[in-house]
Amino acid sequence: MERPRAVRFAGLRLRFDEARRALSEATVPLICSSTETQTFRTIASGAVVGDIVLNAIGGSRHTVEQPEPYGESATGANAMIHIQLSGESALTQDGRSAVVRAGDVTAYTASRPFQLHHAGESLIVRIPHRALPVPARSVDEVVGVRLARERPLVGLIHPLALHLSRTVDRLQGSAGRRVVESAVGMLGAVIVETLQERENGPEESQLDVVMDYIESNLARPDLTVAEIASANFMSVRKLHTLFEEHDSTVAAWVRARRLERCRRDLADSEYAGLRIGEIAARWGFTDAAHFSRLFADRFGAPPRAFRAAVAAR
Repeated sequence: MERPRAVRFAGLRLRFDEARRALSEATVPLICSSTETQTFRTIASGAVVGDIVLNAIGGSRHTVEQPEPYGESATGANAMIHIQLSGESALTQDGRSAVVRAGDVTAYTASRPFQLHHAGESLIVRIPHRALPVPARSVDEVVGVRLARERPLVGLIHPLALHLSRTVDRLQGSAGRRVVESAVGMLGAVIVETLQERENGPEESQLDVVMDYIESNLARPDLTVAEIASANFMSVRKLHTLFEEHDSTVAAWVRARRLERCRRDLADSEYAGLRIGEIAARWGFTDAAHFSRLFADRFGAPPRAFRAAVAAR
């Protein structure tokens, strides 16, 4: 499976024709237009940290469009989180429109048509759905929605995003990865906070509590569906229903979260001294061979090859 390269570029100053060409040649081809083509200037910097891509963009007003659906595999699906740092931008997707100003956050996906009118400065973070501790369907529910800076958790995002945008070209090694993963965790919390306030809040809150319980107990190999249900004061049947409504099962969610934790540790130089079986055992996998098969199915490469590829970057 092709993985993002550890690309970093600082302060590229692009004219309109250069920006348009770069977007048209991207992995997901995009259309760029601007009313300021003669005076157009944009500054872009970015980095790939693990499987997470950060792009800091500022400069002239322009519009980026994805007019046609663009298919993504289940493991390759990404959430695009747009954090407005200054100025004002407008996003339209799935029949929703969000105008975001400094400190606001919104989300979209390049797998479906969207239109982004960009102005000012922003940090755009591309995150694989599997790296967010919330179901993909939950992310879809906040696509094209303004997550206002007045919300307590959203208010914490802006200063961190501003710092990342200024240092994005210097994010390196284990420390950089940890900072970025912390930011992703905060963005996941923002999505959860938003869903809790929607009309179906009580049910969403119930699912959030269940997922928090699972996250806290992933390392235990004896974690069972019955225990999860009992600890959250519901029947096993009710628990299954909650996950079915988000196109998943309890067992599949637990397995996916454990595999993601293992992937994170295998990519972290701090755990280079641990054998693969030890990392698997840290997150509840008692059979190393079974873990290796599951990991390869999920991420496209066996854990040993994945670790070697990360180390070689």
